[in-house]
Amino acid sequence: MRKPLIIASALLSLFISSSIQAVELTVTEKIEISASPTSVWERSKNFADIASWHPAVMSQTTTNANQPGSIRITNLGGPTITEELVRFNEKYRNFTYRIKQVDPAILPVEHYIAWYAVRDNDQGGSSLIWMGSFNTVGDANPEEVKKSVRGIYRAGLENLKLMLETPAK
Repeated sequence: MRKPLIIASALLSLFISSSIQAVELTVTEKIEISASPTSVWERSKNFADIASWHPAVMSQTTTNANQPGSIRITNLGGPTITEELVRFNEKYRNFTYRIKQVDPAILPVEHYIAWYAVRDNDQGGSSLIWMGSFNTVGDANPEEVKKSVRGIYRAGLENLKLMLETPAK
């Protein structure tokens, strides 16, 4: 009787200590774009089309476009990230997705969920917001992981700004 109690106690201690170490991190990036919210949304809303505006994405495959449950496999030029669309809201110009699978050597996160939204900035343009929450895995440095996620968001937001504000030739 004593041995199962010791094992249960050890497992509980391990669970508690790992729970204490797991810290939820949040990254939010925002950019102002001199284009209407409708234009920004139309250019960036398609879950199946991130490769057309995010410079880090070489290609992607998607199972069901902008329908919740759609799976997107994003190719970063070798490594891939598997994501699932959780919610898509055309009326309010936002969507939520989560990472289902990623190599921790590429991005050491778990329980990653992100929200992407286009808002009217009341100045004739748009505010584009990309926010994610996640936990790090292993011994990954939380500040370095946040810096990486922030860089991913910034690269996409800045490229969209450039694409939408540069006159067509």
